[in-house]
Amino acid sequence: MRERVSNSGITRRWVFVSLFTTIVILVVASVTIIVSMRSSYQLAARQDLENKSKILVNSIPMTATTIEERVSQAVGLVENFADKDKYELMLIDNSGKIIVTSSGFAYDATEPLDDFYLAEENDDGSGWYIGRSATDEHIIAVTQIISGATGEIEALRLVSSLKNVDKRLSLNIVIVIGVCLIILAFTIMSGLYFVRSIVIPIKNVNNTAQLISKGEYDVRINAGEGDEIGELCETINDMAAGLSKADKMKNEFISSVSHELRTPLTSIKGWGETLMAIGTKDEENFRKGMRIIINETDRLSYMVEDLLDFSRLQTGVIKLSKSIIDLKNELLDSIATIEQRAVRAGITFEVIAPEGRVIVEADKNRLKQVFANILDNAVKYSNPGDSVAVELDVIGRDAYVTVSDHGAGIPKDELPNVTKRFFKASNSVTGSGIGLAVVKEIMSLHGGTIDIVSEIGKGTTVSLGFPTKG
Repeated sequence: MRERVSNSGITRRWVFVSLFTTIVILVVASVTIIVSMRSSYQLAARQDLENKSKILVNSIPMTATTIEERVSQAVGLVENFADKDKYELMLIDNSGKIIVTSSGFAYDATEPLDDFYLAEENDDGSGWYIGRSATDEHIIAVTQIISGATGEIEALRLVSSLKNVDKRLSLNIVIVIGVCLIILAFTIMSGLYFVRSIVIPIKNVNNTAQLISKGEYDVRINAGEGDEIGELCETINDMAAGLSKADKMKNEFISSVSHELRTPLTSIKGWGETLMAIGTKDEENFRKGMRIIINETDRLSYMVEDLLDFSRLQTGVIKLSKSIIDLKNELLDSIATIEQRAVRAGITFEVIAPEGRVIVEADKNRLKQVFANILDNAVKYSNPGDSVAVELDVIGRDAYVTVSDHGAGIPKDELPNVTKRFFKASNSVTGSGIGLAVVKEIMSLHGGTIDIVSEIGKGTTVSLGFPTKG
């Protein structure tokens, strides 16, 4: 239901805004054009009659000796009017009565003579009328007052039918309406195409987004044209790919953590059962079992602490407790902590550090966590008999700790992802996949840097940069 409302909403807005506006504009434009054409045709007809009437009035000779002669000449002008087929010429007396016409027919008394009365009122002695005649014919009439003495004859009236004008006007109206309908049809078709080009992709986007929200990250949208909607589709596809990748990493992380937790728990449980069986009689095995249980418990503790730290760092809950410390002492202490395990694995450390102190402002415990993680990785991925090179150097106002091993290395295409959360390289042996992510966050909080260079079969070098004090 929500989809239908959304889609119909876009169509409805188009109908009421775009289509309605187009219809109003077409109606106003067509009415304006039709009224203008009618006025233009009627004005042309009126000017034609006015010119002809003035010519006819001027053709009545005012030099005749008597009024009767002038009246006779005026009547003769009407009776012998040459354009009887186009116009009707008539004479009107001073009482407003038609006394003679060029057609010879007597006019009904109800014949409208508005133009005559208007001519009597106007200073120029002319008037015009457009309307219906007594016979319901659409006409235009022009009356011109005859100046000079002509007896009872006061005005000359020229009448023309507007039948042809109305036909031309009707034809033009049909053409205007036809053009408007064509424009409207084109507007509707182009509008529907445009609306469909938006509504259908949006519907596909909505359906795909719903599937993604349900965890189906493999669905994709056909981007289609390279317009804004196509860009939106590409963005959603990229988002789905990112979510799919993140979901895969999450699942791998859960599987990895489960395995990492299960291994020490299995060891603890196994040695716990063994110690319960043998008791304290076999002191050597008792001590060995207790040592393994303690080590595995520490391993679990570190793992859980990593998970908690990562959660705190991501949510911004964790706060650093910074103080002025000697970076060299903290590094050497961290090496000493892990050195015994390295010796058992047949791995040695080669340490190069400058004379004197290297002062930085840092959180001592978080710094040890960073060193422990980097050194542990170097030992974990080294082979028996290898050595791990650790170098502390001061360049300008920055101190750099570089840890290099000769282990398996990291594939080049995976190197940019090793500091991302949950990521584990394809040749990873153990770990949760968040260790380097935690290191990166801690270094960022200290204003430091982490750079990793690696080559398959030759080893990995991790460089940590710290701003120094003093």
